[in-house]
Amino acid sequence: MADRFFRYTLSVTALFLLPHILTAAEKADTLRLKLLKAVFLEGAGVYNLSGMALSADGWLYLSDDNGPAPPGWEVENPVLLRLKVDSLIDPKIAVPHIEALEIGQDAFARLAKQTGKMFKYDLEGVAVADKNRLWAIDERDRLLLEYDLSTGSLTCLAGPEELLKGQDDLASGRINNGFEGITVIGKRLFLAHEMFPNLIASYRLNGKLEPGPRITLEGSSDINGLDSDRGFLYALARTGSMIYKINPENGQTSTVAEFRETADSSAYRYQNPREYYRNSEGLAVKGGYIFVVCDGNGKFILGNPDQRAPLVLIFKRPETF
Repeated sequence: MADRFFRYTLSVTALFLLPHILTAAEKADTLRLKLLKAVFLEGAGVYNLSGMALSADGWLYLSDDNGPAPPGWEVENPVLLRLKVDSLIDPKIAVPHIEALEIGQDAFARLAKQTGKMFKYDLEGVAVADKNRLWAIDERDRLLLEYDLSTGSLTCLAGPEELLKGQDDLASGRINNGFEGITVIGKRLFLAHEMFPNLIASYRLNGKLEPGPRITLEGSSDINGLDSDRGFLYALARTGSMIYKINPENGQTSTVAEFRETADSSAYRYQNPREYYRNSEGLAVKGGYIFVVCDGNGKFILGNPDQRAPLVLIFKRPETF
């Protein structure tokens, strides 16, 4: 299986096979987001939160990238979790209740055997496919997974053969610079490819995955989260602390919202030796709110060395956003 990732070479022929790239507009309106509330998610088994998605019935789903690993695939940390979004917004609730979604140990081991999985479960993004199903993207092995909320089952919908078809450059970042965010708009799937290259890949859902146009964001060096609302695509750029509002039809960015002041505050920023590094990981844009989940992967908050829990930043959503 290693060959399917690391022996890709981008030849002239492959370049002609790549889907057309849509470049975001360089001149887009820029807004500054207003922080309404910051909530640390204290809870057993909440370590490396990365993905975020909000359902119509008020559940905020989260994915944790520190999943079961070979050779035994033992479950030491939940990889899919949820909490009621009202518990985040309510000012009377300081520590909202977060719960793990049940997935049996055998499910991880069985799925790993079926897919030839080599690395730990690295669920970097999650999306609500419908009221009973979640889709999650596994970065390290490039797997599109489906979780059934009614049965607790975990299945693989697509692997690298489908997700990287005609797009060999998406393997150049090796295991830790791959797919990060995921969302669905109608019959199209969008996947954020974090870096090397930094872009948003799209796929048509016509009974099978068909690669579509790709979107690049001017001024962004990494994309860590995706969401969709009211027909628009939203992308989270971690290093720049930016959120892009994108027309999915033509790939044009109409508005950019930034939260750099909040991201740089010692009250919300985690320790990291790389000065440029920020910690925003997952994005949800719904109603009058924008939710961003941040995680220091076990590092502490600069303004409070005793605080290592992941953090949800809640911003007021501008009317034009």
